[in-house]
Amino acid sequence: MEISVFTIDAFTNLPFKGNPAAVCPLMHELSDELYQKIAAEMNLSETAFITRINPSDDFTKGSRFSLRWFTPTTEVNLCGHATLASAAVLFQYKKNVNPTVVFETKSGDLFVTKQGEGYVMDFPLNPPTQEDPNQFRDIIKVAVGDHPVQDVYLSSNTKKLLVRLADSCDRFCPHCPR
Repeated sequence: MEISVFTIDAFTNLPFKGNPAAVCPLMHELSDELYQKIAAEMNLSETAFITRINPSDDFTKGSRFSLRWFTPTTEVNLCGHATLASAAVLFQYKKNVNPTVVFETKSGDLFVTKQGEGYVMDFPLNPPTQEDPNQFRDIIKVAVGDHPVQDVYLSSNTKKLLVRLADSCDRFCPHCPR
């Protein structure tokens, strides 16, 4: 099996600068085990795998693709620089004719639009909702100890918990080195 791999430096127009990502455009899905082995071999912070959603599309004319990201050790739910790198591969090397490409990901649809010689990406909005602190009592205790908690928010998409301490809390940490 032969797989094309592009190494793209995101956030720059200079070689060996920016944030590198490996990008693999694929005609069909591979196994998770193979994705992981390829990412480990690339040994970059992320390796992106682009696949066609519609089998009749190609990388030149298609506007919607599946996108997954793997570090050398695990799959991640979102990676901005590897998404931009994936769009760059489609626009620069695969000569995609669409002004915008859409990547279907575990974090939702990501839109990347070609703008001049660069790209603009819409990040997903994952607004948190206020939660009852008692629902997370044990984890809050581990994270902040006995400090008074003012608010607790949860992003259901990202599964991230935000704990806002009371304004009366001091930054002083008695057991932290000074």
